[in-house]
Amino acid sequence: MKKLTLLILLMACLSTWAQKRNTPTKYKNARMANAEFLEKQWWLGLKTGTTLAGAVAEKAYSGLSPVNYDVPSKVYDNYSEAGFTASLEAAFSFLQFTIVLQPGYRSARYSYTTDYLWTDYSNPDNRLELTYLQRQRVEYADFPLLLRYDFTTTRLRPYIQAGAYYTLLIQATKSLQSSGTDYASGGVNQFSNPAVSVGATDLFAPRHWGLLGGLGVNYQAGNVRFTLDIQYRKGMSLANSTENRFANTRLSSFGDAMDDIKINSALITLGALFPMKFLSKSFQSMNTR
Repeated sequence: MKKLTLLILLMACLSTWAQKRNTPTKYKNARMANAEFLEKQWWLGLKTGTTLAGAVAEKAYSGLSPVNYDVPSKVYDNYSEAGFTASLEAAFSFLQFTIVLQPGYRSARYSYTTDYLWTDYSNPDNRLELTYLQRQRVEYADFPLLLRYDFTTTRLRPYIQAGAYYTLLIQATKSLQSSGTDYASGGVNQFSNPAVSVGATDLFAPRHWGLLGGLGVNYQAGNVRFTLDIQYRKGMSLANSTENRFANTRLSSFGDAMDDIKINSALITLGALFPMKFLSKSFQSMNTR
């Protein structure tokens, strides 16, 4: 009985050794390719989505210089008007880190209102309330550089990211609409004037830079990586032109002048990325763990 048991154990050991020794070369190569793919990889793809922008006033300016009353301050309405973004993404991943270059287009939209009140001191009932609503649309060419970290190495990979961006101004426009209530005409007369649109490229800085951070998630399906990306970009330099603050005489006639502002943006994008190595039907780029 003991001899039979020893013989069975010896045969089992020989069978296991033979299986390891005779593992097909194709299978070994596939495992090595999979490990190499997951360790280092170049990705190229497109992303598109929406943006929300907000302006932070560092210092206020006005086109008016009154002597007997204070200049009304602007009230900014931020993150309420959606813009558009599209970018090309080139990324190099190694282990769970990814270096990303993401040049693209971005439009930023924000608005502000200024309220004025003129009163007849001899008769306070005779007054004029006037509101100016100004909408800005600014278009940029962005050049962000990011570093990402994947929390997992599975098919679904959440990540965090941080970096910086440099942006060039493409063009800008401003729209001004005035409305108000006139109590000085013997009654209550409400009015609203048509919007006036002007080119405002000269009123913005030709370039500025900022920092960014965010999070997202990748999902790998075959050789394609689908991604949902969320970023917040904080402007670090002025987005307006300090030299051309009063250059637009048409806007200055309404009492408008650009504040010293920094533009912050929130971006939400969807995209698809493709691997530059092992891009074939026979190789599945996903990690099957």
